[in-house]
Amino acid sequence: MACIIQKFGGTSVATLERIKNVANIIANFHQNKRSVIAVVSAMAGVTNKFIGYAHALNVCEGDPEYDYVVSSGELITAGLLAMALRNLGLRAKPYSAWQVPILTDDNYGRAVIQKIDTNNLQKDTAEGIIPVICGFQGINTENRVTTLGRGGSDLTAVAVASAVKADLCEIYSDVDGVYTVDPNLYNEARRIDEISYHEMLEMASQGAKILQEQSVDYAMKKEVVIRVASSFIDNKGTIISGKTPSEGFRGLAVTPSLSQIKIVCQNGPQFCVDLLNKYFIKAEILKNGDPFKFDVLLDKKKITVALRILRNCDSVESARQVISCKPSSRISVIGSSISTKTSNLLINALKTKRIEVSESSLTDHKINLVVLSDKLLESVALLHKHCGLGK
Repeated sequence: MACIIQKFGGTSVATLERIKNVANIIANFHQNKRSVIAVVSAMAGVTNKFIGYAHALNVCEGDPEYDYVVSSGELITAGLLAMALRNLGLRAKPYSAWQVPILTDDNYGRAVIQKIDTNNLQKDTAEGIIPVICGFQGINTENRVTTLGRGGSDLTAVAVASAVKADLCEIYSDVDGVYTVDPNLYNEARRIDEISYHEMLEMASQGAKILQEQSVDYAMKKEVVIRVASSFIDNKGTIISGKTPSEGFRGLAVTPSLSQIKIVCQNGPQFCVDLLNKYFIKAEILKNGDPFKFDVLLDKKKITVALRILRNCDSVESARQVISCKPSSRISVIGSSISTKTSNLLINALKTKRIEVSESSLTDHKINLVVLSDKLLESVALLHKHCGLGK
């Protein structure tokens, strides 16, 4: 029997009616002689509520008790979905991470999966039982609950798909695929039918919210084919696979709000950027004449974790947040064969509309452009048209 992993995000399981809808999606696949393993997130808003409780008690990411609290929402979802499946006449069994088990390292808040024991899952599927796994969770060698970072249910699904050698890993949310840019920022965004791991990894790493970056990286290394689709409408979605990257521009990824960190480090700025990159935190080095005292820009949502990583490193003398009076955003233009000439053309296109680019950088596959946040929407619209992404 073919095996498929189906992961459902917080919006897909936000209410009991939506959980019933998810149960119907799973039932349709299961009745077509396909073995299904479900992975679920917490109901929309629940994890953020628990994070607020932890913060109110002065506990932040990186603390064992923090992981214990913020990962508990998935338990409720898994149990409710198993009940809904049973109401359809199907056998289902909810699993927390320790029951699978999903073994991780001790890096609380951003744990790395070490091993997944598939014996229980394979026994269940062989008997026609649908396992419903709590996403986002892991268990370490001390039998403590760990979490896999925000959006970690995506990683759970991909890792389980690899472990059981599933034919496909489906990621369901309220978005019906991968778009050329976030449709909430630009209503002329276009859905992409198929995209390569490398292209998706660039988009995820630079702010595209459709998939957790670590999950794409894991899928690429393990060659797990992903389908991104909506649980609310029936369409093909987007396939993410090892296909050859396309020529030209593929999409825009946006980080709406940036923060600045001032660092003193004798190993230089690239050492700190590489250190943060190990934890999937992308930082831009700001132009500075001092090789040991410098500033970096990064996603505001990751500022607390980034400061903790830097301050825990013996090579970093100091790291502190700089409060800017001019909020900035980053637009990453993703594509192939990108050159300095290409970058200059885009910067000049923005300048013609009196939009200043305060910082820019490029690699072979992306151009990062930093603009003032009050110019973000105008910049996205202009770049989307200039790059021909609406075709």
